[in-house]
Amino acid sequence: MKIIIYILFFLIGIFIGSFINLAIYRIPLKKNIFTERSFCPKCNHKLGFMDLIPLLSYIFLKGKCRYCKEKIEIKYFLIELLSGIYIVLLYVSMNFRYYFFEINKIIYFFSLVFSYVIIILISEIDKKNRSINKSVLIFGVIVQCFYIVYSFIINSCVFYRYSVFLGLLILVLIFEKYIKKINKSNYYIELISFVLYINLIIDSILFALVCLVTLIFSLWDKVIKVVKRKANLQSIDYKEEMTNQNKVSIGYYIGFSTLVVILMQNFTVYFT
Repeated sequence: MKIIIYILFFLIGIFIGSFINLAIYRIPLKKNIFTERSFCPKCNHKLGFMDLIPLLSYIFLKGKCRYCKEKIEIKYFLIELLSGIYIVLLYVSMNFRYYFFEINKIIYFFSLVFSYVIIILISEIDKKNRSINKSVLIFGVIVQCFYIVYSFIINSCVFYRYSVFLGLLILVLIFEKYIKKINKSNYYIELISFVLYINLIIDSILFALVCLVTLIFSLWDKVIKVVKRKANLQSIDYKEEMTNQNKVSIGYYIGFSTLVVILMQNFTVYFT
């Protein structure tokens, strides 16, 4: 029974990952993510059903487009795979009891799945463009507010803490809009809005752990870059690439650190 459920959630996860891949590419370009058919970003050929099966299409096509034979970035495969694994781990971490209908836990689970999608989208777009996408962030905040209201009505959660962070987030977004008119470089203000959104999802105390995990991820990435730099011949193209990479996309690391901490929190709460 458990194996069947795990397989089911893994399948749900990889399809979520497939949607995330599509959204990561289209949202920054302001393309429709629901109605327009998927296409190869290299040759723009419309993709068929057999080209869109999560994980399997990449494997069977050997990581190449069926039509133009250009390589498909491995990140598409990894996001689908990691999404499947994460959704399974999220389910396991909540220690569901099969013979009880735990509505509050089910709603919480789906709120975390939604938060996962929002956080991955923001993180991956930040990694690529070093920018926190406002439309995704605001949509995530609105949906999270619905969950907070539900928790307040059903579980009498501490509404004051959430209202403080929500108020600060609104102020930051207003200030950011004002700053943007006089200065285009407002990445760190965008970052503050992302941090405030995360504090609507997890306890503030746990955010300290998020900062620690972010630091570990950032240092690890720095070590890898140093090793690559020493191993490379220092070509002009490589130097330009390293200059761009040295601008750290902090939101990317904060996002993935948050996802790790959410799992740690759930295993601690539901298994102790």
